[in-house]
Amino acid sequence: MDNEARLLLDDAIACCQRDGLDARLINMLASARALTLTEDALTIEAPSRFAYSYLVKQRDVIERYLSEIAFAQLALNVTVPEAPAGTPTSRTEAVPAAAEGAAEATATAGSTAPARHAGPLLADTREAADRKVNVTKTMSEADFRTMMERMKQDGGTGASAGPAAPAPAPAEPAAPSAAEDATEYPSVGVNSKFTFDNFVLGDENRHAYQSAARFAAFADEPGQCTSLFIYGNSGLGKTHLLFAIKNYLAAEKPYIRVKYANSQAYIDDYMRDLGAQRGPGEPIMREYRTADVLIIDDIQNIIGRQASIEFFFQLVDEFIRENKKIVIASDRAPKKLGMDERLTSRFNSGMLCLVSEPSFETKYRILKYYYENMICSATNVPASAGDLSILDGIALEEGKLTDDHLRHMAEISGNNIRELESFCERCAGLSFEKEQAGRELTATDIDAIADEYFDTAHKVVRVETIQSVVEEFYHVSHEDMIGRKRSKNIVFPRHVATYLVNSMCEMSLKAVGAAFGRDHTTVIHSIEKVETKMKEDARFKEEIQQLKNIILIKS
Repeated sequence: MDNEARLLLDDAIACCQRDGLDARLINMLASARALTLTEDALTIEAPSRFAYSYLVKQRDVIERYLSEIAFAQLALNVTVPEAPAGTPTSRTEAVPAAAEGAAEATATAGSTAPARHAGPLLADTREAADRKVNVTKTMSEADFRTMMERMKQDGGTGASAGPAAPAPAPAEPAAPSAAEDATEYPSVGVNSKFTFDNFVLGDENRHAYQSAARFAAFADEPGQCTSLFIYGNSGLGKTHLLFAIKNYLAAEKPYIRVKYANSQAYIDDYMRDLGAQRGPGEPIMREYRTADVLIIDDIQNIIGRQASIEFFFQLVDEFIRENKKIVIASDRAPKKLGMDERLTSRFNSGMLCLVSEPSFETKYRILKYYYENMICSATNVPASAGDLSILDGIALEEGKLTDDHLRHMAEISGNNIRELESFCERCAGLSFEKEQAGRELTATDIDAIADEYFDTAHKVVRVETIQSVVEEFYHVSHEDMIGRKRSKNIVFPRHVATYLVNSMCEMSLKAVGAAFGRDHTTVIHSIEKVETKMKEDARFKEEIQQLKNIILIKS
């Protein structure tokens, strides 16, 4: 049984190495002595009281690995080395100051371990910390300093360095294959484009962004932010936020097991596991069940597949009952997915976030960010000589897009952010071709490209649409819009609507005036009023652009 205890401890160390956990934890586990293994618990002896306090603090992490390896819940019991034979128990020696301070700090932190582990040893450690007594020395000062220096050199990479007082070297298990490792524990670089830092904020997505960041920050805090449900139309940034959570946890909290899957991957995994030959009692979808954080994208595609959706409901219910964390993205709200009422209620009571279609200003910021940080920066990166052979004769440069270009692109573009990025690349490429020919990119050129991407280009805008949008925006009735009232709260929206009809509809001034029951001189007055205010008030200018964007969408 002692040999089995050692093997189990070695496997736990291998799991820590696989997931890139702190080298300090790996070193201390490697230095520990496996004592006994029972049906309920693994008992190990820490190499020192300092290590004991640290391992107690990390007990939950270690127990999670033990349970994964043993396919059953296992507790971890940690003991401290007994004093050498013949040494009076009242006799103590001071350890180095750094070690003593660390021991006090870790002993205090260790006091937060679950109550079921709070045995006499943990109580003794608390009392020792409270009384500030010296701790019995279990390694020399030189050994302690050597161990700390090696931990520093490891730099948290997860490589196991030899401890100062080595135990027998743990057996090295077979390392997971590269494909397996990439699937289960991807590095941040795999989807490094999708981070919180490069997510472009707007009023339409701010709540979802803040909720996703809060979820990631509290991912290792039981009972806090247990569920996040983000919904909205395709191409608005939901997947970006899901990957941002995943990448943040991989970089900042690698000890948290994260399982990400889109709906198709989930269905494929379910069908594969369902059809596989499994042992008695062995659960399907084990990598989903053992995760600490489960992230499922496009959950609406699972609806209608009876068997897989029932299993999904069971899985979510299991996660919620076990106080684990779950993130869901969908194109509609939970109440419209036909889920079990209990799950709908739980998601509605958690963090529920709508991502709306971007406004003109948000689209402008997205285009500006993508142009400056992706397109321009990519053209400034020199390729190595070996990479140029296949690209000889191909222009790697992109043309210049001015602020006016970007604003016009935002005004006539659709709302799918993925399409916005491709649209931006096409415009920059055409701008370069124009520059090479001694010409400049024009609004007509941009319109022609937009026509290939979006339905909003070259739309016929109707007077009634403009009036309706302005009336709704400024809370004015249609009767007042075209009537004779001249109060300020009615006249100003009328000026705006008149200006927009003149600029967006191919109509004469006389025809514009007739649409509002006015003559052409009144139309000129309205246009002058709006143009003057746009020059004086940048916020009002943005408001006009926002109205144009809404009108194009509704046309």
